[in-house]
Amino acid sequence: MSLKILCRADGNSIIGLGHMYRIFSIIEFYKDTFEVIFLTRETSTLKSIPQDYTTKLIPEHIVLEQEATWIKEQYSSKNIIIVADGYQFDSTYQKQIKSQGFQLIYIDDLMSEHMFADIVVNHSPFAKEEHFKSENYTKFALGTSYAMLRPKFNRLAQLENNFSTIKEVFVCFGGADPYNLSYKAALALLQIEKIKQVHVVLGGAYNHSDIYDLEQTSQNLKLHSNLDEEHLSLLMKKCQLGIAPSSTILYELCAVKMPILSGYYVENQKYIYRALSDRGIVFKGDDFSNYSIADFKLKIEAILNKNDFSGYLNQQKQLIDGFSKTRFLGLIHQLNLKFRKVNLQDAKLVFDWSNEPVVRQFSFNSEPLIWENHLEWFSKKIKDKNTLFLIAEVDNKPAGVVRYEIYENHAVVGILIDKIFRGQKLAPEFLKQSAELYFKNYNIPIWAYIKKENKASIKSFENARYMYIKEEIIKGNVSFVYKLEK
Repeated sequence: MSLKILCRADGNSIIGLGHMYRIFSIIEFYKDTFEVIFLTRETSTLKSIPQDYTTKLIPEHIVLEQEATWIKEQYSSKNIIIVADGYQFDSTYQKQIKSQGFQLIYIDDLMSEHMFADIVVNHSPFAKEEHFKSENYTKFALGTSYAMLRPKFNRLAQLENNFSTIKEVFVCFGGADPYNLSYKAALALLQIEKIKQVHVVLGGAYNHSDIYDLEQTSQNLKLHSNLDEEHLSLLMKKCQLGIAPSSTILYELCAVKMPILSGYYVENQKYIYRALSDRGIVFKGDDFSNYSIADFKLKIEAILNKNDFSGYLNQQKQLIDGFSKTRFLGLIHQLNLKFRKVNLQDAKLVFDWSNEPVVRQFSFNSEPLIWENHLEWFSKKIKDKNTLFLIAEVDNKPAGVVRYEIYENHAVVGILIDKIFRGQKLAPEFLKQSAELYFKNYNIPIWAYIKKENKASIKSFENARYMYIKEEIIKGNVSFVYKLEK
């Protein structure tokens, strides 16, 4: 049976659409690889759901406490992963989902609940693992490496933006905009002579009327709604200044790269705002909830008086690298990872992995391998009692190899990952899970020898909780030695 992913979120004019739009980004990450079903309550704003999504509605009479049981009645927990985004999915809900046998990825903002999910994602730069209470099995995917952006914005993040004089401004305050900030910002911008065009994107749950009257009296104001990913990204690229809260829309603006006035008006936006404003990524708007038209005008004019925005744009480029999809695929693969011992039929596979140029580059013996020599070595190693030689499998497909060479006082580890799985942050998980298998049979510590210039490998071992112990010259290469103890 193939893997199925249930993406769970709600959204309407009362609670806003932010969680629902964010889960849409995750659906885009997964829909080409897995069967994905969007799971939402009947009370959600259904017109905002893309028509090509497979959607299952939770009946209104099913209360939250009954939801886990209802989901189990609809879907077998085997080969099902639930991805849930919403404040209502608290500790109790997570425990209920887990008790039904489902694997769970929880999208978090507040770092307040005790986590029972298998994986917790929080894309705030502020989030650190020590901020959370959790079960021992819970893993974390934190920071903007996991920014939940749609594919178009991930592609834009990898490109440069040729910035010009600020003439057109992009404004968006989310699906519901409870404080009618769209109207206030638009009115302030229309009072500034340098601004030639104001583009305001209104969400599906926007219920105010003032801004529609304003559009009728101003040729410099253009309202937009129900924009798909393509048209939204084109509109952002057209503008030279953005005004938005510190939510996912802010990350999308950072992917495009422009000066941005940002702040917050709900609790979950504060962490992202503080992290980005402290790093000089956005201009500080602070608490938007009490803003007047005059407040917006003052902030905007201060930005217009600046001559150089290169520092802000460079920081935005470092913040969002555009590879979130690859890492989110890695989260699913982490939950479907297992190990088996190598056998003779794996010889060619390991040979091909080992002979890739990038692997040879970071090996202490950088010469290409010769098949006959490799086969002889491999045949001995799979029988060697002092070698623990493992194939890592993702969804029952070979994805890499981890090998432990056992000596008197320590073991030495080596790791290879198939290139199609690279970039998914799987190496730390390969190392951690294989080390658990190793320590079931051995008590001596594991050492790792890594070339100094192999920064990706160093980071992987550190994320797998290996500790640096010394620097050493190995075959003429400056190398770091790391250690993991039971």
